[in-house]
Amino acid sequence: MKRVLSFALLFLITISVFSQKKELKKIEKLINSGKYGPANNQLKEVDSQAKGTEYESYLYFLYGKNAFGKNNKKNFPTAAKFFNKVLDTELGLEKAKYSGKSISYIKIINDFYFSTIADALSKNNFESAGKTYETYSKIYPERRDLVTLTLYSYQNAKNKNKVEKITEKLLKLDKEPLSYNASNKYTKREDEFFKKSERDNAIKKGTHENPKDVKIKTKTRIDYYNILVRIYDKKEENQKALKLLEDAKKEFPENTKFVEDYATVVLKTGDKEAYIKALEDLLKVKPDNRDTWINLGIVNQDLKKNEAAISAYDKAIEVDPNYSGAYINKGLVIMSEEQSIINELNQNLRNKEKHAEISKKLEAMYLRAIPAFEKAYELKPSEGIKGALINLYNATEQKEKATALE
Repeated sequence: MKRVLSFALLFLITISVFSQKKELKKIEKLINSGKYGPANNQLKEVDSQAKGTEYESYLYFLYGKNAFGKNNKKNFPTAAKFFNKVLDTELGLEKAKYSGKSISYIKIINDFYFSTIADALSKNNFESAGKTYETYSKIYPERRDLVTLTLYSYQNAKNKNKVEKITEKLLKLDKEPLSYNASNKYTKREDEFFKKSERDNAIKKGTHENPKDVKIKTKTRIDYYNILVRIYDKKEENQKALKLLEDAKKEFPENTKFVEDYATVVLKTGDKEAYIKALEDLLKVKPDNRDTWINLGIVNQDLKKNEAAISAYDKAIEVDPNYSGAYINKGLVIMSEEQSIINELNQNLRNKEKHAEISKKLEAMYLRAIPAFEKAYELKPSEGIKGALINLYNATEQKEKATALE
C-alpha cells in the first residue's frame, strides 16, 4: 500500500511540475504579445508553485522579461533585479538555461544607465547624473563605487539634501579598510564592493573576474564625517552634530579637528559648563593652543569663576608671552569685583576697623592687577590701558609712575 501511495504522490508531483512548465510557456507568449498586465497577474498565480522547482529560474526570467517590456526604462530596476535572481538561482548548475539570456538583458540595462550618465556629465548636468547613479545603485546596493559616484555627482550639483542622505548611507556601509574590487566582464569596468563576500559572489556568478583588494584611505571616512558636520551645522541641528562628532572622536582619537569642532558646536548650544568640559578635552590633545586657553578664560569669566579664568589666561601667556590680549583679560578679571568692594567700603564708613580691612582688600586687588596692565601696555600701548594704569598708580600711591605716564 505504501508503494502505491508513494507512486501516486510522485505522479501528482510530476503532473504539477509539468503543469507549471505549460503555464510559464503560456505566460511567455503573453509577454511576447505585449500583454504585460495579464502576464504579471498570471506570474503571481504560479509564483509559489514554481519556486523551489527546476523552473524557478524560468519564473524569474519571465518576471524580468515582463518588467523589461518593450524597453520600459522605468521598470529597468525591477527587471534587473529578476535577471540577477536568475543568475543566483542557476549558480553552479551544469546547464544554466536562462543565465545567458538574462545577461543579454542586463547588458542592455547597464548600457542605458552608463550612456544616460555620460550624456548628463557631458552637459555638466550633475543633478541628472546623481539621480541616474542613485537609481542604478539601487539595483546593485552592494556596489561601493556606485554610491560614491552618486555622492560626487550630488556634491557637484550642490544638492545638500541628497549629499546628506548619501553620506549618511556611506558612513554606515563603508566601514571596511579595503574596497573589494573585480573586473566586470560585460562593462569592462572595475567595480567596487562594500564586502568581500559580495565581490566573491559576483565572481562565482561569472559576471566578474580578476578580484583584488584595494586599501581605502583613512581620509575617506574622515571626509564623510566632515561633510555631515558642515551640513548639520548649517541646519543648526546641534544635537545631531554632537552625536556624530562623538562617534568621529571615538573612531579617530588622534584627529584633533573633531575635538575642536565638538567644542565649537557645544558653544552654539549655549551650555557653558559643557563648553568648559569640551575646551578642557581639547587642551588635553592641543595644550599649546593659545586661543583655546583664552576661550577657556572667557567662559569661566562669564560664569564668575574668576580664579579659573585667571589660571587659563596665565596658561595662554605661557604659550605666547607677547599676547597683550591675555594680559588685558587677566587684569580685567582681577578688577571684576572692584565695584562690589567699593560699595562695601561705602557701607562701612563709620566702622573704622572694617573700613580699613576693606581698603586693604581693594588695594591688594589693584596691586595684583597692575602687572598685567603694565605688560599689556608695554606690548601694545593704548590710551585706554594708559588711563587705567594712571588711576591704579594714584590709588596705590605710586605718584611717580602715574606722573611718568601723564
